[in-house]
Amino acid sequence: MPDFATIAHQELRRPQRKIQGTIPEPQEDVASLRAAVMGLKEIVEVLAGQRGQATEAAVTWNDLLLLDLINKADIPKEIGSNPIRP
Repeated sequence: MPDFATIAHQELRRPQRKIQGTIPEPQEDVASLRAAVMGLKEIVEVLAGQRGQATEAAVTWNDLLLLDLINKADIPKEIGSNPIRP
């Protein structure tokens, strides 16, 4: 039986994940288009590790290779040539 008091205490101590900005739906006006582009820019910079906390950056196949967590043969061959379809 889990100790719910301990679990609750751990959840309270866990740092809250920063909510990334949303990308506004672009309209035809310049201000709306600029807001959409700036939203995309922020999210790409966070994922690329250029902005925000390091823990929010995306992990790449190359990162996994450099850490010896995968082999080159583990990377799907479709990546880079065909998008992965759900």
